[in-house]
Amino acid sequence: MTEKIRVRIAPSPTGKLHIGNARTGLFNYLFARHYGGIFILRIDDTDTERSTPEAEKAIFDGLKWLGITWDEGPDIGGNYGPYKQTERFDTYKEALDRLLEDGHAYYCFCSPEEIEQKRTTAEKAHEIYRYDNTCRTIPLDEARKRIAAGERAVIRLRVPEGTEANFHDLIRGDIEVDSETFDDFVIAKPGGAPLYNFATVIDDHLMDITHILRGQDHLTNTSKQILIYRALGWDVPKFGHFSLILDTNRKKLSKRAGAVYIGDFQEQGYLPQTVANFIALIGWSPGENKEKMTMEEMVEAFSMDHVQKADAVFDPEKLKWLNGVYIREMPLENLVEAVKPHLRNAGFEVDNVDQEWLKKVVFLEQERMRLFSEASELFDFFFKEIPYDKSLLSSKKHSDDELARALEQTREQLEGISSWDKEELENLCRSLASQMGWQGGDLFMPLRIAVTGKKATPPLFETMEVLGKELSLKRIDKAIQSLKK
Repeated sequence: MTEKIRVRIAPSPTGKLHIGNARTGLFNYLFARHYGGIFILRIDDTDTERSTPEAEKAIFDGLKWLGITWDEGPDIGGNYGPYKQTERFDTYKEALDRLLEDGHAYYCFCSPEEIEQKRTTAEKAHEIYRYDNTCRTIPLDEARKRIAAGERAVIRLRVPEGTEANFHDLIRGDIEVDSETFDDFVIAKPGGAPLYNFATVIDDHLMDITHILRGQDHLTNTSKQILIYRALGWDVPKFGHFSLILDTNRKKLSKRAGAVYIGDFQEQGYLPQTVANFIALIGWSPGENKEKMTMEEMVEAFSMDHVQKADAVFDPEKLKWLNGVYIREMPLENLVEAVKPHLRNAGFEVDNVDQEWLKKVVFLEQERMRLFSEASELFDFFFKEIPYDKSLLSSKKHSDDELARALEQTREQLEGISSWDKEELENLCRSLASQMGWQGGDLFMPLRIAVTGKKATPPLFETMEVLGKELSLKRIDKAIQSLKK
């Protein structure tokens, strides 16, 4: 592209950073970086009742955690600021005054009750409600006198009869909008506070935004914004609308599907590079059968041509799988530090223990771990006494008495073992199973349950080596007692 690309993400600080907003931010970031453009963070905080500093901080922290950085924004400034809408009201007032003076907008004194009554009447007649232009012909001077006298009025855009606002969408192609649905829509509240569509147009124009890339839920706003651009005599930027994100049942993504906010993923022990990689592939493909990509690789490969029109599905199991891939590639020292907070939260001592031993524990579970938050459940038998469920120890092939005798023989042999390492342990137990006429697994499973309390663990003999001789024998004794009850 020859033009200098300038794109933005403009979230409202009214809640946590949703995966949908994060994906919009990521796609804009990748697009800007791919073409050497500028990526801007703007805070659309005109909803002063719902906007909070905490939500604003969550936006900043969530984007940074994902590795998304911006070139201009409220925290770092830039040549096109301010970058918060609540700091731009004078700018909006100038644009509103201009539209009023030029006759492209007018004051409307119809009360909300009157509008609602007209809407109800239209619905009863099975008609689409359109504002009936009651106040369209009120002269501006008269309107201002009425406002000065205390009357309340919104500001409406004067939409020319028979106008059209079709546009080309970079993702969806040509979009035709039914002009019959247009009416003189409201662009500012009583007192002059701008509504979303108006403030967004002013900001995007004055910040030289070249491409407006956002979610499909904004499609209905685009035609209105185009009409505002035209009324102000400004060039219309290019638009692209990303698909919706659905759950695996192809319903709108909600908390019922699990984590949907970036902070949730962070708390549950996902790696930021996993989440960034994964959400990039929700609705975009690099054009080859590749699922694991670094941010640099995604920047290099990103193209709007490969952003899909169809709704995209968020599969939490696939996200966990991908996180497991990243975890298996982590340096062991980094993984140990990553799981420590989760082990502490579970009440396990991780600071005043042998750190080399802790590394061995973590290494054992690195292959199975998909989330850092799984560490407390995966590692618990290394840190606490284990309860014995006799039904777990019981076998269909052997009676409880037979299992108890087998564990007694095993314990006796283990007591005298010369070297407590995985090779010696495995050789001894395999030989013992053979002497008993048992399959190896028939002995190994009750032994596994005896020392861990679980059927699914890392390799048995590596686990016993890390648990140590004293603790392993102590637990085998408890298992024998449980079987004899």
